[in-house]
Amino acid sequence: MMVNEKLAIIDLGTNTFHLLLVESSKCKIGFEVLYRERHYVLLAEGGIDTISDSSMQRAKSAIDAFQNVLSNYKDMELVIVGTEALRVATNGNLINIYSKEHLSSVPHIISGNREAELIFKGNKLIVSADHTPYLIMDIGGGSTEFILVDDNHIILSKSYPLGVTKIYNAFNDTDPISVQAISSIESHIENQLSDMTEVIKGYNLNCLIGASGSFEVLSEVLTGNIPQQELVNISLADFEKLSMKVISSSIDERRDIKGIPENRVKFIQVAFIMMRKIIDMYAPDQIGVSPFAIKEGLISEWLTK
Repeated sequence: MMVNEKLAIIDLGTNTFHLLLVESSKCKIGFEVLYRERHYVLLAEGGIDTISDSSMQRAKSAIDAFQNVLSNYKDMELVIVGTEALRVATNGNLINIYSKEHLSSVPHIISGNREAELIFKGNKLIVSADHTPYLIMDIGGGSTEFILVDDNHIILSKSYPLGVTKIYNAFNDTDPISVQAISSIESHIENQLSDMTEVIKGYNLNCLIGASGSFEVLSEVLTGNIPQQELVNISLADFEKLSMKVISSSIDERRDIKGIPENRVKFIQVAFIMMRKIIDMYAPDQIGVSPFAIKEGLISEWLTK
């Protein structure tokens, strides 16, 4: 039984810090959103091993903004989680200390596999059994999580060090990106996912479900909408046409594509290379864009306490 009827979640991701405030309700998914806010902090901008001074300042400013919002709410349970950058950065503890001082709580630094578990639980709230077997893909700045689901059971759940910022820093060479760099990224993805590929061979994927900001961009560009509490279907043909445009573009050309926000212009190209490679490797019948991930997984657990 939940103690409070309101929950605040802060997700300290590698590229983005999120604040989500919800209240339990009798609606289909069990909660209603009271407030949401995000800040692009780009913790791995200068490399994921050490958070730069400028990234650290963006992180602190985001925490200050969240503190200001939370000061207007009472009787609200607070959960803070940190992911890849806070797992590996040598100075990530500075953010933990700042969070403790300003939010009176230290982030729970969760493992990649725990990320994947929460992403699955969040998506179960809106993904119907009709989509099985499906593969959830959550592209982050420092890692990407994959969850293979069949008949509402997890077949495989794993986090891989394939974040867009990591890949960009390792492989990006020119603007526009060279054919050689694209090929190197694709080979790197294939090598990293060799164990997952062996498992997926036994399944005819119905759907690739994208649960991240990169997939939200895909939806925004193609449909003009970012999903809120439902799955948005994207045709493979529409994806292929857009992916060719994004992957071959310069950074200035991407700025001219309606639906790509300025703070995603730099890394969205890598995200599309990753999406396309996964589609080529595993041949899903369709693509679904989900607005639910880690935060909603935490909400799902909170609702069933």
